[in-house]
Amino acid sequence: MPQNTERVAYVNGNTVPESQAVISVFDRGFRWGDSVYDMTRTFGGEPFKLGAHLDRLYRSLLYTRIDPGLSKNEMEEITQEVVASNRRLLGPSDDYSITHVVSRGLIDTRFHEGANVAIYCLPLAFATFARQYVDGTRIITPAVRRTPPQSLSPKAKIANKMNHFMAEFEAKETHPDAVALMLDMDGNVAECTGANFMFVADGVIKVPNRRHVLPGISMETVIELAETLDIPVQEGDYTPFDVYQSDEAFITSTSYSIAPVATLNGRPIGDEMPGPITRGLLAAWSDLAGVNFVDQALSHLPQSERGS
Repeated sequence: MPQNTERVAYVNGNTVPESQAVISVFDRGFRWGDSVYDMTRTFGGEPFKLGAHLDRLYRSLLYTRIDPGLSKNEMEEITQEVVASNRRLLGPSDDYSITHVVSRGLIDTRFHEGANVAIYCLPLAFATFARQYVDGTRIITPAVRRTPPQSLSPKAKIANKMNHFMAEFEAKETHPDAVALMLDMDGNVAECTGANFMFVADGVIKVPNRRHVLPGISMETVIELAETLDIPVQEGDYTPFDVYQSDEAFITSTSYSIAPVATLNGRPIGDEMPGPITRGLLAAWSDLAGVNFVDQALSHLPQSERGS
């Protein structure tokens, strides 16, 4: 691929074309999942809450005892440079995901000492989730449970996602578009495999006990928006039974921000989808981001589907 049409990535002090962004097969993250990561997205080509994502990345690094060899300010400066270098390749209705990956380093330090640090951008795959805004998300509770905090803190964004993948594989055996909602060891709702889960009952947004979930930046954004909209928020231990009785539900993630939930284990949630609180949050978030991200995502669907 010609360099002038190829995105660039940062790897261990160098900004290189994507095709040259390589890390050794002796990397501990590749071998054992001994690494952490985070992902930010852009709106209109500008990173959204990059500082909050980097704060979470550095909390994960502190927990896992990995020294990235870069200060948070240095990491932010490099990230902005990577985004700026790639911005010209964005299409008019496109945006990027920005990924940070930091591994502990190599098994054999003769080749490289210290952490391996990579920062790269990928176009958001709008077509893969745009239909969720229209049709809602199918949620399934698999038998696989979320790793308990007594074993590994869910508050750190660890690159080893096998626990989530096993839950996801099980959910998708019921339907290829299903999203897994993992329960904790006591049967309470925890989180989805790539998103936080929230539901609404009697006008109150219910947040699962955050002891068992990754503190999502998108989840925190919803809580901030709820405060501006005078919508009460309550955190607690909730079971699927509570969700079945709810008026509406949604999931939050960096890629799609908020996506309404249509069903849990095949049972419809509420009388309308998306519900009024979900619609209000979608509108408020679009105002905050300066981009109507629902319309943006729908624009990537075939013309025959956009009308519906």
